[in-house]
Amino acid sequence: MGIRVMRLARSAMRLTVLLVSLTTAAASVGTDSSTSALPAQELYPMAFPIDGPHSFTDTFGAPREGNRLHEGIDIFAEKMTPVVAVADGTVVTATIGDRAGRYIVLEHTDGWQSYYIHLNNDSPGSDDGLLNEPVAGISVGAKVRAGDLLDYVGDSGNAEETPSHLHFELHSPDGRVVNPYPHLLAASGAPVAQVEDALVLAYGSLPEMNATAVVGQVDPGGGFAAGIWTHNDVAYLGTWGRAQACPVSGVRLIDISDPASPMVTGAIATGDEYPETDTDSVWAGAIDTEAFAGDIAVVAVSLCDNGESNRFRDAFRGLALYDTSDPATPILLGTYHTGNRTQGVHEIDVVSRPDGSVLVAATVMQSYLHTEGELGDVRLVDITDPTNPREVADWDYRESVVPINEMPPDVDEEQYHAHGVDFAGSGLRLWVAVWDGGVVLLDIDDPARPAISDSIEAVASAEGNVHSVISAPEFGLMVISSEDLYPTAGGVHADGWGEQLILDLAGEPLSTFRPGDSDADSESTIPLDGYHTAHNAQLVDQRLYSSWYSSGVRIVDLSDAVNPAEIGYFVPPPTADPQGYWIAPDGTVLIPMVWDVRVVDDLLYVSDMNTGLWIVRYTGDDPLGPETY
Repeated sequence: MGIRVMRLARSAMRLTVLLVSLTTAAASVGTDSSTSALPAQELYPMAFPIDGPHSFTDTFGAPREGNRLHEGIDIFAEKMTPVVAVADGTVVTATIGDRAGRYIVLEHTDGWQSYYIHLNNDSPGSDDGLLNEPVAGISVGAKVRAGDLLDYVGDSGNAEETPSHLHFELHSPDGRVVNPYPHLLAASGAPVAQVEDALVLAYGSLPEMNATAVVGQVDPGGGFAAGIWTHNDVAYLGTWGRAQACPVSGVRLIDISDPASPMVTGAIATGDEYPETDTDSVWAGAIDTEAFAGDIAVVAVSLCDNGESNRFRDAFRGLALYDTSDPATPILLGTYHTGNRTQGVHEIDVVSRPDGSVLVAATVMQSYLHTEGELGDVRLVDITDPTNPREVADWDYRESVVPINEMPPDVDEEQYHAHGVDFAGSGLRLWVAVWDGGVVLLDIDDPARPAISDSIEAVASAEGNVHSVISAPEFGLMVISSEDLYPTAGGVHADGWGEQLILDLAGEPLSTFRPGDSDADSESTIPLDGYHTAHNAQLVDQRLYSSWYSSGVRIVDLSDAVNPAEIGYFVPPPTADPQGYWIAPDGTVLIPMVWDVRVVDDLLYVSDMNTGLWIVRYTGDDPLGPETY
């Protein structure tokens, strides 16, 4: 769903539209609402293409087999319901295709085109596929008027196994395939939705916002949107999965040249390339080495099912590197395999170093245990030549800091896996977040020989659970995020939903931060209507931007790091997980699940696991935000 917002006024709980240009609405709650944006334009005047009872939702841009995206809207109706021309024009195609079945293309008098696909090919009252005669008078060159009969709803082509429906497409005079959903809404007599109406129509409620405003949104569909990165007007949206629910959608590429109308344009590292995998983390940027100059995307690939039997199968997991200099035609350059006993890469960071090399730090969780000590959880991979990525070192806390054979007998060695990595400065040092071990600073001046430079045992109070660490040397700060998804495990209240520990670069704790709704100190008050815990974070201009799953994105002023002050937030509307995996501890099904946030200038690119990509502006002291965007 793409929304152009001209001016917004809002309170912490409500969005009020002042001036709006409609781009699209979205599907109703509980549907497979895979949506994409429409460049801002006037509603196209047309008749509705079906003359009879029907139903439809916004499925434009949804993934389809063969690494395709859905380029139309499926309008469901009984077989033999009349299909009519939406505008005056000329029939330019009337034929049969393997995938499309019987279909017609109408060129309108103004140069637009409409496509009518999966038309009926069955003898009346049968499912024999024998009817091949077009409606009388409908052939190539025929002139029709809006509302004239073209054919009938059917299930021809690859729709034989689906309920009968019309696949309807709308093409602009310059050949662009546009989302017909808002135009169909208007043609069907539905009220023209403004921003507030569109959000409520799509999700049943509005975002919760303070000092933030929605700019645009797009839901690629399928669920479990994960890591987000942006580069050169493209957002790279990863996908997370589990054995019980593995969307295998890969990394979706989203055109954000107009942030008010983001558009899904393709995908890389999908299930077609790497079956039964997810892509939790992605990095994209430009590199310039002797081997390669241009834009690349580095994708973390891991197994959705990380059980032992599945890890031993012959399936790729590791890093996949793509040339994205032309985002419309990404090219796989090279891969790095973490090994058949491992589950693959979870998180990554990438740096161009002073010596001209390009290095990836990757966490391969539990690699040290899964390979019986042969390979550590942290891998350093040289991608200076992205066609030939090569591992230069591995490292593990359970070998270099506290060896397993020296751990107390009541310690669970699995809880000392490496989870997050963050290059410090120019990439000569690396911070490593170790789940129950705090954070470790590695000296990687020689990346082939990582050595411990410093370690910080101080961890957030909720049972350790150090998910990630970020540092900002220019501000003298670092932030450790503690992720606690099970605050009442075993029926015993721990310390709420985790917290963020703010320290100076010497490791001295300065303060902690938790949003108000997760700062509970008793089992009776801890919120269980979602997952209110910290995940990923970014430090920009002494502001901390963090994803807190069901508490959304929180913006915290750290100019006085001893007294952190929350100055804004954005919480997407609560929605159901389309994979049926995430249900709140109290049984609530409709919940926000913000995975990641990336900040570029005054825009926040927010990934919600259930609703895709949100583009949000931080408005700061201006309660209304900019006049236009």
